[in-house]
Amino acid sequence: GKVNANANVNVKVKMNVNVNVKEVPSAKKKKNIARSVSETEMEMTRKNNNDNDNRDLFSRHELPPDLMLHICNYLTARDVTVISSVNQSSRQLIDGDDCNSGSSSDGSDGDEIWTLLWKRDYGNVLLEWDIGRQAFQRSLNHYHSKTQAQVGRGRSISISLASSLSSSSSLEQQIQTVIFRHGGHGGGAKHFYFHFQQSFLNYILAGHNSPTLCLMGIHGHIFDFTDFAPSHPGLSDPILVEGGRDVTLWFEEHRHSRVARVLARKLCVLVDKSCMTINNRMNSSTDNGGAMCGLCRIPRPASKKAKLERRKLLEESNTSPPPMHDSIRDVKLGLDAILPLATFSTPRRPLTLCKMREEYEHGKERTEAWASRHDEVNGRGKGASASANKCGMRVYYDPFAGEWKGWYSDPHWNPIFCDIDFD
Repeated sequence: GKVNANANVNVKVKMNVNVNVKEVPSAKKKKNIARSVSETEMEMTRKNNNDNDNRDLFSRHELPPDLMLHICNYLTARDVTVISSVNQSSRQLIDGDDCNSGSSSDGSDGDEIWTLLWKRDYGNVLLEWDIGRQAFQRSLNHYHSKTQAQVGRGRSISISLASSLSSSSSLEQQIQTVIFRHGGHGGGAKHFYFHFQQSFLNYILAGHNSPTLCLMGIHGHIFDFTDFAPSHPGLSDPILVEGGRDVTLWFEEHRHSRVARVLARKLCVLVDKSCMTINNRMNSSTDNGGAMCGLCRIPRPASKKAKLERRKLLEESNTSPPPMHDSIRDVKLGLDAILPLATFSTPRRPLTLCKMREEYEHGKERTEAWASRHDEVNGRGKGASASANKCGMRVYYDPFAGEWKGWYSDPHWNPIFCDIDFD
């Protein structure tokens, strides 16, 4: 009995020893435990620092300004606006140094970002197009003459701005100067971007409704109806009268057929990718800078054979409707989705800030009411005599001047531009 008892005691002792040995970690395990604890503490410290870090996203990761601009070049305007809502520092970076007061300093990081986005989405394409350059030059000439007149009357205006505009040989440099100094008239380059986004269609098309060049805007895109106007089933006058502006509502109200919409695709000269569906934006080969937004020029037929086929298609469109299937070229350029095939479709518009859209719609409604009263006084528009002007007063917003403008056509289809005085 004693032997058995001792044996049990020995077994218990051995078991306790084994347990104690297992509980004592080795040197290697001690090192791993210490490393794990250290990494956990570092992660918690890093997380606390990030939570308390009020720097913008780019400065937080110590990115240089050049890399910051390069990253923004691959983002849409909506994405950049979302970044500005992360914290106060990000808002100051994106919206300007003085975002609370609605103004920004000259040449700030925010101005550089939005100027880069404007060049990518609008400026680069329009500067290569004669129609776009004409609109820019018209605005800059008016802006320059107005600035000089204000300086002559002794108003508080920067003389260096007028001298820089007059001495600059590059149209792009003049545009950038205006954006930095007076972009959006109080909101910096960001406000200029969204003002231009809302108004560019009527701004670019203003004055182009003559028999030699008739342009129309439909669902955010620009179409050249010059060659098709003589073959239009409703004669050429309605095309010329309504040309030179956004005619989406007019186009939809007249219940144009599916055949007419397919034919209109052949007349497209400029596409706004922000007015296309996401799938078509991704599949379209007309990209700019890798972004699924912005303007794209549609190349015209280059070969003589292609030009003759296009002219024949337009001339015989009344008797021989165009084929309903889209060509490989149209699908590749995204022309198969620029116009909705269903009638009474809601006008397509790019996404923008609600405040900007409300301001633009309010200003447009007020200006159109003024233009209607002006036509009644001067005998223009519907019901006017044959010797009177061809169309009534059209209005558009000039984003460079920050003002609403008007224009109309004389009896010879020559555009006449004028200022709008609400007083």
